[in-house]
Amino acid sequence: MIKRIILIAVNVLCLIGFFICLGVSSSIREPLYSQQAADAWRGQSGERFAQLSAFFPDDTSFDLESIRQLRGSIEQELIAASLESSPDNRLYADAWSGTGTVSVISSRLQNPVSVKAIAVGGDFFLFHPFRLVSGSYLSPEDVMRDRVVLDEELAWRLFGATRVEGFEVVINSRPFLVAGVISRETDLANSRAYTYGEGLFMSFEALMVLSEEAAVITSYEIVMPDPVTGFARGTLTDAITESNILIIENSNRFSLLNTFLNIRSFGERSMHTDSIALPYWENAARFVEDWLALLLVLSLVLITFPIVCAVIYIVNLIRFGLRHGKNSLKNLIKARDDRLYKKYVEEHGDEVQIYSVDDIIREVKGE
Repeated sequence: MIKRIILIAVNVLCLIGFFICLGVSSSIREPLYSQQAADAWRGQSGERFAQLSAFFPDDTSFDLESIRQLRGSIEQELIAASLESSPDNRLYADAWSGTGTVSVISSRLQNPVSVKAIAVGGDFFLFHPFRLVSGSYLSPEDVMRDRVVLDEELAWRLFGATRVEGFEVVINSRPFLVAGVISRETDLANSRAYTYGEGLFMSFEALMVLSEEAAVITSYEIVMPDPVTGFARGTLTDAITESNILIIENSNRFSLLNTFLNIRSFGERSMHTDSIALPYWENAARFVEDWLALLLVLSLVLITFPIVCAVIYIVNLIRFGLRHGKNSLKNLIKARDDRLYKKYVEEHGDEVQIYSVDDIIREVKGE
């Protein structure tokens, strides 16, 4: 009895641990909105879309002209696949970014503050929908390229407030207007990956003007139709002519299959032998991938014992059923034989002398 109680307790604990692993897995991947652009772009339509990211080394020559050529190649491939866009129906959205260090001054804080600027273009905030504290994002339609988005920490340091849209800051001696203030991600993965401290977002064209060194695009992101698995990835791979790039398909990177593949390459995937400096949101995604792989292994270990116990229990139950059924069948046959014997004796009396039940049964059956 004690052994049975211990066995039940162990199974319950294993199941509780298994469901905890599932819950933790869900909780650490859901906040990564930077990996969910395909779902946001698809909306309620039933079309298939894929989100992809391309990362370039620091010495890349990928620039705005490369973006224009890349877009042209992608649009040609979409037309060849009978996928044409219209003013009311954009087939794809893309964004690009690079980083640089700038010096910022405000009317309240005269001493310059050195901060990390993420220079963006295209629909960057579609891929990275930060929570707006006030104001608005940067827009591809901004003609003057003289607006910036601050994070909360930098807004507090520069102005002592967060509702500062429309205020002016001076960046590397050039005036900019604050478009809005965003709140950084607070989940575990992004908090670990974001090591820039205070920061801001500005247009890539603006950084090109401000930067003493040539500003380069180190990250390109796109969400586009994927009517056949691999179409989007193949299109982007063929369209980019740069070498030594890293292309990631974000859409299903946290799927069960990809998590199994990450287990197989665990350790090796963390080694970088190139000069690609990944942006913090990609490092956050890789952090989650590693944790999902570990949680999957732990989940499999925890669920194995209850499954083995369940299989043993089912096998024993089947054996018991077969044994019980066999005995029941024997009892039914014996009861039938007894009825036949009783009926035969009642009908024949002493006319025929048969000394065993088996003889009577054979005679009744005509054997």
